[in-house]
Amino acid sequence: MKIQRNNLSVILIASALGGIALVVIQLIWMRHSWQLSEEIFNQRVSMALCATIETYDGGSLCAGSHCSMAKNSETLVFANVNHLPAGLIDKPDFRTELNKTLAFYQIDLDYQLSLSTTKQCQPDVYQTVVSLPSLKGKEAYLRMSFPNKKSFILRSMNLMMFATVIILIFVTVLLLLVNWSLMKQKRLLQTNVDFFNNMAHEFRTPLSNIGLAVNMLSKKHGELKGNQLIDIIRRENKQLLHEVERVLQLAKVENGDYALEKEHVSVSQLLQKAIDSLSMPIAERQATLLLEDVPNDLYIFGDKQHLGNVFRNLLDNALKYTKERPLIRISVQTDDKGVIVAVQDNGIGIPTNQREMIFEKFQRIHHGDKHAAKGFGLGLAYVKSMIELHNGFVRVSSEENRGSKFEVYLPTVSNEGLTRSDDSQTVKNRQSMV
Repeated sequence: MKIQRNNLSVILIASALGGIALVVIQLIWMRHSWQLSEEIFNQRVSMALCATIETYDGGSLCAGSHCSMAKNSETLVFANVNHLPAGLIDKPDFRTELNKTLAFYQIDLDYQLSLSTTKQCQPDVYQTVVSLPSLKGKEAYLRMSFPNKKSFILRSMNLMMFATVIILIFVTVLLLLVNWSLMKQKRLLQTNVDFFNNMAHEFRTPLSNIGLAVNMLSKKHGELKGNQLIDIIRRENKQLLHEVERVLQLAKVENGDYALEKEHVSVSQLLQKAIDSLSMPIAERQATLLLEDVPNDLYIFGDKQHLGNVFRNLLDNALKYTKERPLIRISVQTDDKGVIVAVQDNGIGIPTNQREMIFEKFQRIHHGDKHAAKGFGLGLAYVKSMIELHNGFVRVSSEENRGSKFEVYLPTVSNEGLTRSDDSQTVKNRQSMV
């Protein structure tokens, strides 16, 4: 549960940062687009002025081919200009020529022309300046300003800005919906967890009372001893109580408030105890159980009760998920770092598309629309949680209709001196090796 909460927090933070980054990038891109559009506008205006001056009155303003242009920042300097006619900027034919040239460069915007002997421009006026050296060693500056330049550039970017705003709104709404859905799922998950935990607590007391009542009833009435119905009640009650305990134990483990009672435990004794606890279902199924010799001096450091439950769950699954007469092999491999206990069966196997989900809570193997066996889907989730608490791992190899093999790795006593972080790294390295 803590891992899921942490992942959810990371997703929410990452989505928020992603949304902010997207907005910032779009703003930078829009600024760059504005600068590019303004540069293109200035170039078009400059080229329009150049073309107009060079072609006006048959090119009389320039000395034929000697009319040249040198660009310096935003100022265009014309050399070898013959003369500046008086009232040039007010001549209708010059205005007409200039308007045609501006239209050719797709500039349909009101403008103002001025002629000045000072080079300095007004700082807040968008304009293009052309320097025209006149006769008698003086310079005159033909200025062309556009009061509505900003509006013109904005209109040219309307489609781009509209698309940008739509994309930003879409992504923002999408992120908000995803985050809202994640928060809703988080609340629903927490509600479900609380419900199952409360339900488990409420079920444990009456189930314990049922078991106690059945035992007292069989003792009080001797003729009921060995009665088949009493045995069924006792067995099913014990199974329900066992499932309830697993729900509560898993809840404690996931909430991080569960402490293992570790001690030196014999592997052979753990396996034998698990086998003995399932003696009745083994006999009922007429199962064949092959246990290889396990050294008596092979110890691990862990919680005896829960490790016993781990192996019991694996054996119980091997019995439940076998259609024919069960054949179960238990093997043990050791090295200088740990021990691997393998439980192999001849059962129905696990489909490839369900192999990764079997260690999740309330997930069980499906065959068509029916489950292969009864249960809550908590056994393997419990196994995985407990083995990881012991700094080990569990893995499965299986083929459908050809059985399954579960391997549990646990560090031996000699590894207990490692810190928890060192153990985790050792487990990861070991898992990649075996």
